[in-house]
Amino acid sequence: MPGTRKAMRKGGDVPLPVSSAREAGLLKRALAIAGMGYWQSAGPDSQTLWISPELASLYGLATAEGVIAVDAIRGRYLGTAADDLHRGLLLCWSEGLPYRVEGQYRHPDGRVIDLSVHGEAERDAAGRVVAVSGIVRDVSEEKAVLRSFAASEQRLADFISTASDWCWQTDADHRLLPNALPAEKNTAIQTIAAGHVARWDLPYLPEDRDAMARHRADMEAHRPFRAFTYSLIGPGGDKATIRTSGKPVFDENGAFQGYRGTASDVTKRKATEELLARRTTALAEAQRLGRMGSWHYRLGDAQVTWSEELYALTGYDAATLDMSHANILSHFAADDAARLQDMQKQVLKSGGATSADLRFRCADGRVGDFAVNCKADVVAGRIVGVIGLVQDISERKLAHRQLEELAFTDPLTGLANRTQFKRTLTTMVGRALLEDCFGALLLIDLDRFKEVNDSLGHAAGDELLCRVAGLLRQQLGAEAFIARLAGDEFAVLIERPTRHDDMRELADGLIALISGPLDLANGEAFIGATIGIAKLPEDGATTELAMRHADLALSMAKETGRGRCMVFETEYAEAVEQRMILARNLRYAIEQNELHAHYQPQVELATGRVIGFEALLRWTHRERGAISPAEFIPVAESSGIIVDLGLWILREACRQGRAWLDQGLPPRAIAVNVSPAQFWNLDFETAVSAVLAETGLPPHLLCLELTESLFVDQSEHQISRTLGALSALGVRLALDDFGSGYSSLGYLTRLPFDRLKVDRSFVDGVSTQPDKRKLLGGIIALSRGLGMSVVAEGAERPAEVDVLRELGCDVVQGYVYSRPVTPDMAPLVAESIERSPLGEWSRRPARLERALPTVAALTV
Repeated sequence: MPGTRKAMRKGGDVPLPVSSAREAGLLKRALAIAGMGYWQSAGPDSQTLWISPELASLYGLATAEGVIAVDAIRGRYLGTAADDLHRGLLLCWSEGLPYRVEGQYRHPDGRVIDLSVHGEAERDAAGRVVAVSGIVRDVSEEKAVLRSFAASEQRLADFISTASDWCWQTDADHRLLPNALPAEKNTAIQTIAAGHVARWDLPYLPEDRDAMARHRADMEAHRPFRAFTYSLIGPGGDKATIRTSGKPVFDENGAFQGYRGTASDVTKRKATEELLARRTTALAEAQRLGRMGSWHYRLGDAQVTWSEELYALTGYDAATLDMSHANILSHFAADDAARLQDMQKQVLKSGGATSADLRFRCADGRVGDFAVNCKADVVAGRIVGVIGLVQDISERKLAHRQLEELAFTDPLTGLANRTQFKRTLTTMVGRALLEDCFGALLLIDLDRFKEVNDSLGHAAGDELLCRVAGLLRQQLGAEAFIARLAGDEFAVLIERPTRHDDMRELADGLIALISGPLDLANGEAFIGATIGIAKLPEDGATTELAMRHADLALSMAKETGRGRCMVFETEYAEAVEQRMILARNLRYAIEQNELHAHYQPQVELATGRVIGFEALLRWTHRERGAISPAEFIPVAESSGIIVDLGLWILREACRQGRAWLDQGLPPRAIAVNVSPAQFWNLDFETAVSAVLAETGLPPHLLCLELTESLFVDQSEHQISRTLGALSALGVRLALDDFGSGYSSLGYLTRLPFDRLKVDRSFVDGVSTQPDKRKLLGGIIALSRGLGMSVVAEGAERPAEVDVLRELGCDVVQGYVYSRPVTPDMAPLVAESIERSPLGEWSRRPARLERALPTVAALTV
């Protein structure tokens, strides 16, 4: 190599490089990093080469102290590389010309690698070539990248050359660049090819003005767009419809360069689509007027094809209905399904047509009467399937069938009515006892059905009942007897020859089927279902006992939260007995004055003052001790005692509020919860007026808290009348637990509420959950817009109070200030809170216990 000293080995003609150990180490590392090795040739006719150890490793060949036969190397090069290497070496020796050859080399391990060989001449002082040396480098990775890039470029070229679309570009001002489009394109297309204008400056049709304005806004905002369609008029009157997509292009510094995209001429396609749409619309209108739809079944296909009109006639959703031939047949009445199959066989055999009146189960559960026409589908003289026309003739058949079905059929859903249900249940119970077979009675009650009636109207409620009936029919098929007993209550009877323990699984499936959104004509309904199950004959040896036990199971399922099923257990009857005992004890507690009230302070954030207390009912049983409101309030509501309890706590709270005033304490409002039952069962505004007169509490110091459930159970007219009368008395009104239930904004705007009391679920965790913070801020802003103050209940952490103060909440109630306390402790708690520096009380959760040592025991 140049710059090295050379020595000749004995018996050889190959010069050997000599260098210091340090230089050799540096050179070896450099060669390893570069993936190369070097070589020397002693003469043009020499049959050997000297190669470095790195090159020997690269070649995968063994040498004798660096010497190797030239043919051993050249023989492994593929193609013309060996000849190119030989010619380059000879020219380098004879004329001193450097050379470079790239070729593929087959390694002894079988791999084929890409190598680059470079050779240069070394001259003496007289300019004669005395040696040729060079390097060999592994360029496999670079070659692989280049080959991949070339293949990608070729694929792109192939795609572009075979596509019907064309590519386009714009400059940074959105002007189209000139584009050589095929000569056969019309003059409208050529206006695009000419370029130099923005797309919105082309001669587009007036009806595309709005769409073009939106497109321009997208491009000026540098947004990508897809499938934008517009039409042009060329100079010669040619019309063209263009569909185009594009994306913005930016340089490495983020500067906008323009757009690139593709476009296609869809003129003929759009004209065809418009013609087809007009014909389809005309056909659809004719079929709609005639209440007709068409169908088609091709031999060998897995599915039947329906027209849109047929879906409309039957009420099924094209996206969800199983269109297999077997499933469609299953929707026909049993005998009619067989008749339809016979009709199809007949036309396939004869090539003719036939028709019949058949009964078909629609999506809403209705079994409709349809005139079905079948005709062979013949193509090129060969029968390939069956086509047909279906016409709804239900109205024609209805009058004839109504008298026959009236006695035992629910007229709304077409299900069996209560009379037919009881007859069938009696028969099933008798068969279970006498023939040793098994059955089950499922009572189904729809959850939130009244909300649908109130919000969407009774017509929507009727439609919903039909939809549920249809879902039950669809799910259970011929396996079950289904009835609508009354209102939103359904019953299912299932009979099997062997004991069945899968009733809970079946009921869960029905609940899942019914629950969730159901599309109705006037909106979407969200309902659920609760199911009680009685097994036959073990849970009911008589019709009455079976009904009672299933109803008990249903009641227990409702009490545990609705939206679930429960199978009757003996304990349910015992639980009912316990509730009856608890109800009797509760009535006795009212008479014997075992009830008392605790009071929880409500703190005004802006001033730190306690502006009121919420009165909370407590019961200390003479034997059981303290009983949780969560246990006795549901019993009171289900037994009707809640009306008496409501009057008791109202009178007691008003009496206590008057007593505090008489003690010279600051005026503080008393908040009392009101049950919806108090609206149902008495003249409520008169009762409130009488209590105020009896106790002497100023009306403005009484705040009645009404929950959103009131709106579900009462008409707006009655609610408005009663609340208006209460407001006229001077009583304040608060909407309690806002957001946890009905939450009708319409009621908020029309009814005279003074306060909005936010449910604790929105307060809990608001300091750590941004989504809750946003939602709570929206509720507070809503109350501000409606002119109402906001009370947040359930605050337990100082951080939550900080967020509520930041969001502008007016009043806070919760354990962060105090638990509910006895009447004698309430003023002391209020005084302690108000003595604290503004905002500091909530930061010291142990302050109350330190200041008032006896409170901890009283507030548990």
